[in-house]
Amino acid sequence: MFKKFLGLALLAGALAPSTAFAGFGATANLGGLSDGTSWAPSLDYRAHGLHFSLQAIDTIGGLTDDQLDLGAGFAMVAEKRMIAQEIEGVFMPGVRVRYFGYMGETGDAMTKAKTASSGFNVVAQFRMGMEMKKGMGFGVYVVPQLGASNLRDVASVAAKDQAFGLTYGGAVEVSAWLLEK
Repeated sequence: MFKKFLGLALLAGALAPSTAFAGFGATANLGGLSDGTSWAPSLDYRAHGLHFSLQAIDTIGGLTDDQLDLGAGFAMVAEKRMIAQEIEGVFMPGVRVRYFGYMGETGDAMTKAKTASSGFNVVAQFRMGMEMKKGMGFGVYVVPQLGASNLRDVASVAAKDQAFGLTYGGAVEVSAWLLEK
């Protein structure tokens, strides 16, 4: 199901007609959640007030350690106000989903416990910040987050012992994107 959602999101982004503020970019996430997870920068696409993020760097980096670390996010502009002539204040509620698991199996007991472990989190996020959109898009946001997770110390806890519960946290995000003309 996650693959279908991700495929549809990417297809919708690719087929969406361009607007003055649409484009591809990246977002750096400076923060984390109470379940011990945090994000590397994401690859993003924006169009029509929608923001799609794909955690491609986490996925690629995890593959070198036999880890499957998939994540994606979605947010949409619910409210915006002019702060100054070229600066907009925005409120963008959304959701971010992550799946983490170990691949492969080797002989030692710790690695076998790791390969048996996997987990996920689903987090509602509320991006609030400012954006400048002249020549190139640039935004800075405060992002409180609240959701559910079973990723608590997935590296050292067998799957049968993992607890499902509340996760919370937040981040400061810095985003830049190239505007389509």
